[in-house]
Amino acid sequence: MINVVLVGCGAMSKAWLDAARQIDGLTIVGLVDLDAERARARAREYELSGAIIGTDLDAVLDQTRPDAVFDVVVPAARREVALSAFAHHCHLLTEKPLA
Repeated sequence: MINVVLVGCGAMSKAWLDAARQIDGLTIVGLVDLDAERARARAREYELSGAIIGTDLDAVLDQTRPDAVFDVVVPAARREVALSAFAHHCHLLTEKPLA
């Protein structure tokens, strides 16, 4: 079982969540976005009723203790997401270059 927190619930998160559905043994355990309602809406859309929803990545990582973080945020926020993921001993899958 691979537990994942997805960060960034904008338009691109749909593609990530669609792909995640195809992976046996992968569970989205948390959704994080600056807009909590957007994260809640995405959780409803993908029937993720058990996922922890939040605006504070560190808090969601503390609650869920995932194996990995899917980083779907804008480039300006990428560094902070990566540092939080690594501080919580998570693997990181990111969409865009780090530089």
